[in-house]
Amino acid sequence: MTDQLVTAGIDRCRRAALSVTRPADSGKPPAIARPGTDGTPDSAGPVADLATDGRPVAVEPIRDPSPTLVLSRLWNDRRHGRAALFVVPDRGTAERVEALLAAPAGVRTVDDCGRTFHTGPDRVPLAEGGYAAVPTGTDLRWRESTTARAMSGIRVDADRPALPDEPTTDAGGPWLELLADDDVLVRLDGVGALDCPARERFPYAYARDRDKQIRVVDFAGRPVQRYPGIGAMRDGGFRPVPAPLVPEHMFDAPVDDHWAVVVADEETARP
Repeated sequence: MTDQLVTAGIDRCRRAALSVTRPADSGKPPAIARPGTDGTPDSAGPVADLATDGRPVAVEPIRDPSPTLVLSRLWNDRRHGRAALFVVPDRGTAERVEALLAAPAGVRTVDDCGRTFHTGPDRVPLAEGGYAAVPTGTDLRWRESTTARAMSGIRVDADRPALPDEPTTDAGGPWLELLADDDVLVRLDGVGALDCPARERFPYAYARDRDKQIRVVDFAGRPVQRYPGIGAMRDGGFRPVPAPLVPEHMFDAPVDDHWAVVVADEETARP
């Protein structure tokens, strides 16, 4: 199926009068198209538009458009000066990619309080070392909020510094909250605070010791439990905190003109 998508993407590029090469480097897209010196496009369209000003176009076959996969491919192509042509098997998949990249690109939802983010594969590193952790058994969600709500009782401890009742971010700037189901579990001073926050901001943390065991501690660094691996840690009731995919951490400018989606078996394409 992937080869068929690549072939369809190459055909679409050649019909737009682009010359196509197949890089031997496995770390590159399976095909890269550039404006050719000969030929006339069959018709104007999003594929030809991507190659404006001589910009290369990467053919990116996508069958299962997860946020991590789509955003990481677009990020990698922009970093190398390329536009991304996502080639998908059907219209339903195309709509999923388009929804992910529609402005504001990479955001799960937007409401009056701010944005809700997709989660990615990375974990949240902590200033003291190790990574943030929370109890298992809840649905985690990162969102911005301009309204202070009570924190979940899971973090109540007489020794823990109290969180402020009012925002500490710049005027008008929202907090970044981690919700467990609908309870506020963690509150940070905006998306910039994801850069190695203090351990005390999270209920638990974990790190691998010299003996290769996973050590779980609470927010104050007090030992909780040890496990032989991450799987055992999850079985024991703790899970790593997935970092949110924050668009401004990936893209330094709008990406509207850096991507297009085509369906492999359709004669027409739309951005």
